[in-house]
Amino acid sequence: MSRSCRRFLLLVISFAALSLFPSDASAQLCNEVCDPYTSGCDDYCERCLWWQVDGYCGATTSSTCGGNFGNGPCIPSTCSPNWQETGRQNRGTYDGNSFSGCTHHRVDWVTMTDANQCNRSSYYWSYSFCQDWIDSSKNGCCWPSCCSGYGDNGVPLSCNGQHSC
Repeated sequence: MSRSCRRFLLLVISFAALSLFPSDASAQLCNEVCDPYTSGCDDYCERCLWWQVDGYCGATTSSTCGGNFGNGPCIPSTCSPNWQETGRQNRGTYDGNSFSGCTHHRVDWVTMTDANQCNRSSYYWSYSFCQDWIDSSKNGCCWPSCCSGYGDNGVPLSCNGQHSC
């Protein structure tokens, strides 16, 4: 086989291999970038028209986070969400100690609600999440416990050992 024939064959094989990859790797698919809690209805995205066997999108069309018919869960441009904490339940407390001090952790289930009810779907007017935070600490020698007594800021300390919601 001649040198030019080998180069041509290598070029054909290279193009064939590249065609196996998705054609538009930069397309931001709506199902990946549209978050109903934060996305505007007019935010641009690409909708997948059909999926290939390998899981990649075969073809896309221009769209918005508002959906094909403009009524998907999203934030209209005429509204600004006003997220406020509307609930907090303590689910656990635990001690994070070290040689010269400790931290007292609280694990709370927090609910946030949009006072302006911006989203087109009432399902997205509130959401909840687990928050692990430090509410007090103690400084001192030799592994002080943050599960008893009082913290440096006067908070009474106790622990139930729960680290998650």
